[in-house]
Amino acid sequence: MKRPCPIFYLLILLLSLSSCSFNKMAINTSSGLLYSASNEVEAESNYELFKSGVPGNLILMEGLLSQSPENLDILATLTKGYAGFAFAINETEMHNEDWGELKSEMGISQALFNYTRAFNFGLRYLKAHKIELNEILSRMNEPQGIAHLFDRRLSNEKRNLDTVLFTAQSFAGLINLQRDNISMVAQLTAAKSMFDWVCMKDPKINYGMCDIFYGAFEAGRPKMLGGNPEKGKEIFLRAIANHPHNWLIRTSYLQYYLIPQNDRAGFDQQIDFLKKRQVEFNNFYIYSTQDVPKESMSTWNQESRLRFYQALALKRLELITKYEKHFF
Repeated sequence: MKRPCPIFYLLILLLSLSSCSFNKMAINTSSGLLYSASNEVEAESNYELFKSGVPGNLILMEGLLSQSPENLDILATLTKGYAGFAFAINETEMHNEDWGELKSEMGISQALFNYTRAFNFGLRYLKAHKIELNEILSRMNEPQGIAHLFDRRLSNEKRNLDTVLFTAQSFAGLINLQRDNISMVAQLTAAKSMFDWVCMKDPKINYGMCDIFYGAFEAGRPKMLGGNPEKGKEIFLRAIANHPHNWLIRTSYLQYYLIPQNDRAGFDQQIDFLKKRQVEFNNFYIYSTQDVPKESMSTWNQESRLRFYQALALKRLELITKYEKHFF
C-alpha cells in the first residue's frame, strides 16, 4: 500500500491555517458592526422575546470570539450581554422566587453564573489594555487610585466606558448576591471605584444607570454599615426627574427605598404612575381597533433604546404588585 505523500498533509495544514486566518480576518472586519448592532437589543419592547432570543446570540458571539480571542468589540459585546441578561432576566426570576417564597433558587444561581461570565469577559477586555484584576484590587484603598490607573490605560471612547460600566455592574452584582462572603464584600470599594470612573466621564450613560447604582448603593445598606437611605432617595428622585422615560429607575426606587422604608404613600404614587404607563405601553405595541390616544405616548416612545428598559420595568411592576401584600 502506497504511503500518503507528506506534501498532502502539508497542503491540508496550510488550507486549515488559511481558513482560520480568513475567519479571523472576516470577524475582525465585521466586529465593529456586530458591536453596534448589539446595542439595538435595547430597542426590544417584548420582555419574553428578549429572554428567549438573547442566549442564542451570546453563544454565537462566543463562537466568533473563539476564532479571534482578543477581539475587543466581541469582548465588549459579551460583557454587556451577559451582565444585562443577569440583571434583567436572572435577577427578575430571583425576585419572583424570593418574594414568592418559592423553593427554587434558579434565579440567583443563574445570575451568579452569568455575572461571572460577564465579569471574566470584561477582565479579558481590560487585560488587553494592560489592566489586571490584582492591579485594580491593589489600588482600591488609594484615593483615586483606580481612576488614575484607568486614565493611564484607557481612552474615554464609548466602548471603553460601556465595558468598564458593565464589568463594574457584574462585579457589584456578584458581591451583592454573596453578601455573606466577607472577602467579597471587602472588594465592593473596587467595584464602586470602577463605576465612579465611568460616571465621572459620562454621568448620563445608559439613561441613568449610574443613578440606579448610586441610589441602590446608598439606600440598600443600613446606616450602621455606611448606608444613607435618605441620600439614596434623593438620588432616585433626581434621576426620575432627569430621565422621566426610563421607568426602570422608578422600579429600582420601589425596590431599594420605598419598600424597605415602608413608605406606603411613595409606593402608591409610583405604582399608580407605572400602571398608567403599562396601559399605554400595551396599547401602543399591541394592535387593536380601539382608538388609542397618542398624546401621552408622544414623549416616552421617542427613544428606541429605552424600550427594553421600559419593558423590564413593567415586568418588575408585575411582580411587585403580585406580592404587594408581602411588603406592607
